[in-house]
Amino acid sequence: MKDCCRGSLLFHLPSLLLLFQLPTGGSAEEFVVIGSSDPIVAVLGGNITLPCRVFPAMNVENMELRWFHSNFSEAVFIYQNQQEQREEQLAQYTGRTSLVKEFLTWGEAILHIHNVQAFDNGLYTCFFRKGSFYESASLELKVAGGLLNSI
Repeated sequence: MKDCCRGSLLFHLPSLLLLFQLPTGGSAEEFVVIGSSDPIVAVLGGNITLPCRVFPAMNVENMELRWFHSNFSEAVFIYQNQQEQREEQLAQYTGRTSLVKEFLTWGEAILHIHNVQAFDNGLYTCFFRKGSFYESASLELKVAGGLLNSI
């Protein structure tokens, strides 16, 4: 019985640790952004999905959402006022990114990058803003060369 309970607690440990990372203050506008803790591997020329979500789960359709590469000014995708904003998007991502809008009501911002290029390799940040409150999470994208295409 002890092994069962200990295993059960270990299974829930990531969720328990997440609770300690929640913002303090109790405002209804506060949330935490969660990305992938493991690197995401993409094949050169293929398509990839970058996952990101808010906790607690909430409708994020009316929030500002930015995906950027390396730093805030390198916009990969911007969603604001319930539509894609292309003015600040880096030229190399034009026509290659799309957002899965069906999951926004559940707090998930899933970005597709089509025709992955070598320069897509690196750190990405998912940034949410609601009013004056904002949070972000980062994840790493590793682009593999053509060797994986033959496997």
